[in-house]
Amino acid sequence: MSNILDDLLLEILIRLPSCLDTVRCRLVCRRWNSLLSSPQFIQSFTRHQSLFSDSQLSMLLFEKIEDESWTNGAQFSKIFPEKSKIFREHSLNFLPWNVIVRAYFDDLLLVSRPYNFRDFYICNPLTKKWHALPQAPLAIQEFFITCGLVCLPSYNCSSKHYRYNVVVFGFDIPYAPLMFPVVTIFCSETAQWSKLVDFQLSWPDLYFDRVAACNGILYGVAYCVVGIVAFNPFTDVVEKQCRFISLPIDIDRTPPFNKLYHLCLGTFQGRLRLSHLCKINDSFGLKVWKLEDQNAQETSSWSLVHNVVLEIGLPINEIYILALHPCNNNVVFLSWEDELLQYDISQGKYQKLGEFPVKQLSPRLSTFPLMHYSWPTPVPVPALPL
Repeated sequence: MSNILDDLLLEILIRLPSCLDTVRCRLVCRRWNSLLSSPQFIQSFTRHQSLFSDSQLSMLLFEKIEDESWTNGAQFSKIFPEKSKIFREHSLNFLPWNVIVRAYFDDLLLVSRPYNFRDFYICNPLTKKWHALPQAPLAIQEFFITCGLVCLPSYNCSSKHYRYNVVVFGFDIPYAPLMFPVVTIFCSETAQWSKLVDFQLSWPDLYFDRVAACNGILYGVAYCVVGIVAFNPFTDVVEKQCRFISLPIDIDRTPPFNKLYHLCLGTFQGRLRLSHLCKINDSFGLKVWKLEDQNAQETSSWSLVHNVVLEIGLPINEIYILALHPCNNNVVFLSWEDELLQYDISQGKYQKLGEFPVKQLSPRLSTFPLMHYSWPTPVPVPALPL
């Protein structure tokens, strides 16, 4: 291969099946690493993928969330469309510390050290690149709730980049039982953290889980499970920062509706989706909606996309929805005992994708549906502080 001209080698390498293969091929030698990192190759490869590739690479990253003593080796993943039913141990050991995954966006992860809500890092697990954020100005006494990574894309001639905000929600414990909410935001454009003073939501509204970011907005299912909190970290106008979206009127509110793990948020083609799973006699009903007019400040409506009954055929007392497929509007991921199932709503078919390495994880399992485009997203480095 050393005698092959660079131009000919590039023509061969642009036909690699996916971006995952390009990352692996970079390890062959310095020459390949240089060629596969060049703007010429990136442009040619992404163009070839758009013309001849009919599937996007996606990955489910799992992490147990009830016990933060889990370290790097506790994370495990499943990559699609690979046929193997073996879960990969997904150690983030390219980072110099043990970390807990806090949020995701496309193929980027926001992580922090266990029991630490001041030191955050953004990384791409595919390329194993990472960047440390400036230390967050959170007092030790602040009680952490959840956080999100909210990105807006920008493009140059060879790849896609992001400007982003990291949003951390918490309570200021010394003021209990009033429980004043604290929202701290890191802005990549200023490379600085700031706190919101005039935040408009009370603590029952703020205390939410199951978050998803879409079009610069962070959405979360409210703890009291009566609606969706939508937060825009890219605006300084207080009245436009946060709003409350009611749940679909046709959602089943019968017990055990108030269990958060029966609700799931996801995105597909730039649209927010909401799913609800409920028990119906010996079966389970699954509904999926998409949010219309999601940029409207006052009102937003839901459109029902799917309404099906899951015929399990087994004496199952409980089944959990883990994630909505980021690339296929008809596919959801479910867990039953120690099994990961893929369910195609349009065909009404199940496929067992594998067994979790640890049993009885659901529902205390954090799932991050990462989506890899034709080229890995470079880890965004914030601007120099002003």
